[in-house]
Amino acid sequence: MGSGEEGAVERAIVRRYRILYMSYPVIAVALSIAILALVMYLIGVDPIKGLRTLFYSSFGNAYYVTETLVRATPILMVSLGLMFAFSAGVWNIGAEGQLYIGGVAAAVTAISLGWLPPPIPLIVAWVAGGVAGALWAFPPAALKAKYGINEVFTTLMLNYVAIYFVSYLLHGPLMNPTTLFPETVTLPESSWLPRVVPGYRLHAGTIALFAVFVPLTYLVIKRTPVGFNLRLVGSNPELARSCGINIGRQVMLTLMLSGFFAGLSGANEVTGVVLKMRPDISPGYGYMGIAVALLGRLNPVGIALASIFMAGVVNGSYTISMMLKIPIGIAQFTQGLLIVIITLGELLIRRLTEARKAPVELKPGGGG
Repeated sequence: MGSGEEGAVERAIVRRYRILYMSYPVIAVALSIAILALVMYLIGVDPIKGLRTLFYSSFGNAYYVTETLVRATPILMVSLGLMFAFSAGVWNIGAEGQLYIGGVAAAVTAISLGWLPPPIPLIVAWVAGGVAGALWAFPPAALKAKYGINEVFTTLMLNYVAIYFVSYLLHGPLMNPTTLFPETVTLPESSWLPRVVPGYRLHAGTIALFAVFVPLTYLVIKRTPVGFNLRLVGSNPELARSCGINIGRQVMLTLMLSGFFAGLSGANEVTGVVLKMRPDISPGYGYMGIAVALLGRLNPVGIALASIFMAGVVNGSYTISMMLKIPIGIAQFTQGLLIVIITLGELLIRRLTEARKAPVELKPGGGG
């Protein structure tokens, strides 16, 4: 079979599975909700009432909507960074640790520069948080780029190092001397993100993220040579290498860029929500970002929608836990369920595509 015919078959395969590929996030969400409803039924809770309460406590009124957007902000920030890494075929599982390092760096910077006029402490704190997250991703990036060491293990293990290191700081050198709680002192007001609506926690960081960061990252990943190179490295490393792209450099870039975004997420929580650094600053945003990036199909717009959905699940889970006496672990259950379903779906689509390609590739034929 000639190369032109092979290309036509390839395009036909892509068209055939494009609908399944694009619709699978909806299928994954529907399956997760159905299984969640079944779990509610098995533990003695009316699933209709439970799901209705879950939805209302996420989007039922202005207060719940703003709280969901505030919760979605760190998830989205992490996910956008992971989008770059995953697009290049680099699996950064260390966003949780990078978030913690970014948060503590932002807090220390803001406290140290509190004497400066606003918004200087805020800006410098955000830069410090992002840079700290990127630097924490540097060792796995260097090990992957130079020695080919699997980044999944190195980034995952550094999560625990980061969390325990931050815990040591908050129980020791950075402990609030007044309260003796494992937290820093409250950040100076010059480093706080301004509130958008009086009486609500919605802050400028959320607005900037959805209005600026999402469109900007879309342009970078879809419309620039940088984004094209990353996607080419992820889809066909050999072709990328033959085109003169430095694979090691791309690995370094994507891992540190995703670490930078995770660090910004920590800075966001410190300066916009908690207003101090605490050991429980993240309920697992770094891990949620993995599911959200995959659920959003590595597209910034899809990731933004998926982050709002995930934030609604987390916020709603806290509410139904209190109102309906459902274990709070239902949130972690739903997140894990999404990851499993999405991963299985990706594997299924890949196997179907490869099965369709196999006869074409194995069939003897003439030259091009």
